[in-house]
Amino acid sequence: MRLPVILFFVFCIESLSSQKLDKSKEYYISAIGFWNVENLYDTLNDKWKNDEDFTPEGINRWTGDRYWTKIDHLATVISQMATDITPDGLAILGICEVENKNVVQDLVNSSHLKKRNYQFVHIEGPDIRGVDPALIYNPTYFSLKKAVSYRVQLVTDSTHKTRDILVVSGLFSGEALTVLVNHWPSRRGGELLSRVNRNAAAKVARHITDSVTKNNPNAKVIIMGDLNDDPINESVKKYIGTYSDLRKPETDLYYNPMEWLYKKGIGTLAWQDSWNLFDQIILNKNWIPGNYETWQYYKVRIFNKDFLKADHGNFKGYPFRTYSGGSYTGGYSDHFASYIIIAKEKK
Repeated sequence: MRLPVILFFVFCIESLSSQKLDKSKEYYISAIGFWNVENLYDTLNDKWKNDEDFTPEGINRWTGDRYWTKIDHLATVISQMATDITPDGLAILGICEVENKNVVQDLVNSSHLKKRNYQFVHIEGPDIRGVDPALIYNPTYFSLKKAVSYRVQLVTDSTHKTRDILVVSGLFSGEALTVLVNHWPSRRGGELLSRVNRNAAAKVARHITDSVTKNNPNAKVIIMGDLNDDPINESVKKYIGTYSDLRKPETDLYYNPMEWLYKKGIGTLAWQDSWNLFDQIILNKNWIPGNYETWQYYKVRIFNKDFLKADHGNFKGYPFRTYSGGSYTGGYSDHFASYIIIAKEKK
């Protein structure tokens, strides 16, 4: 695999959520992101899934025109993310709330994305709504070696089927990388009562990553997804085990660049006049050394351009949804996307 030569002169920047780049050197730059794309269903009724609402006859009147508008909107956003720092845009994108492989195929085949030759991984899961996580990747950067999924069992109701954790392993420009794409149990029934379910999901995720790094201590690991919890909640802080200050790295914990954003009031979704930052990208220690001899974390962004925000009404400034209050609004998603910028020194 040959990495495109993408060289940038950059200036030294230091903050709690960014590492430093030496302005006298040149770097390869890339980006890895996550997005909850909000109910990406096809228009067909799958008898094995609870998808009747998303059919032409269903309550949402989910027609072909609406479906293809959704595909076009999502692809437009993905095509724009990170292109200001690399012409290739995102090298990897985790997504969630996709019904099946066909909708992901339609997405990557969109006219906005087709030239990137994105490939994808999707494993059909047990979720009662029929939505799963998936991973899209640019084969110029990432070569797939293995993909598996792990079950998450709800503590409050073991019979209720929720989303699997998708685990994708391969090589990112020759470096071992494993990505966990998560969509943890919701807060239905209240944050407190449902907390044990997300804690259980976090334990599964941490068990997976510990196994990966035990097998290969040099492997880079990313835990990404809609966690239905904020960076300060115990599922993330305690059961994944995270820290947020790059000036004080902790080798036994995972670095969470989203915590700094959350404490500044920046979020990826809004509810009752407050922001949450559920859509997180969490990194193991091999992303953090700072010498840039291998791919390293540089900085984090939320993709919250104005066109992705509702421009009027009670939800002005919130993510511009496909449906709002039961009515079709023709937006993009009820979440903003997040992504990290990574860098490697050119030798």
